[in-house]
Amino acid sequence: MDRRTLLPALIVLALAFLQGVVLPRIDDAIPVADVTAAGDVIALKGGFTFTADAGWSLVEGELVGDEPTGQGYPDAAVLTRGGTQFTVRTGTFAGDSAALLDQIEQTQRQLGSALTATGDPVAVTTLSGESGVMTRYAAPQVDGVLAAFVIDGTGVEIIALGPEQAGQDILTDVGAMIATLTHTGKESS
Repeated sequence: MDRRTLLPALIVLALAFLQGVVLPRIDDAIPVADVTAAGDVIALKGGFTFTADAGWSLVEGELVGDEPTGQGYPDAAVLTRGGTQFTVRTGTFAGDSAALLDQIEQTQRQLGSALTATGDPVAVTTLSGESGVMTRYAAPQVDGVLAAFVIDGTGVEIIALGPEQAGQDILTDVGAMIATLTHTGKESS
């Protein structure tokens, strides 16, 4: 045995052990909290809700009826699944949906984001009749959509980003969650 190859071989074995045994055990030990079930409704500030598809991790946000602070629902919700992140944000906005989409794109450019809108925006209407616009949103190795709605002076930004080769089930979930955006005009309880 050549002693010069012993150290590199040990390093390779250590890395293989780390990647094949240690990291999976650490990953398994971290509990996945707040995994959505079919029909779970996420509530946002301003009386906005959407229905999460089953199997997504609720990283940020609250289910309808779970608001624990007495301060009202948050202005953002983040769900993840299979490398895809689905983010919904609300805030005051004085323009229309197209202007909000333009502002989001402009802000991303000014921040130096690699994400860019590709293609022309298309009109989208939710199941509850809310009208907005949507465009494809991409960067190297990342694909997604950007949707914008403005309802009663409140803007809703929806960004879904994931790997270029996201599975059809993920894409279907994203479309379904966007379609369920609803505005009741009052905080849900």
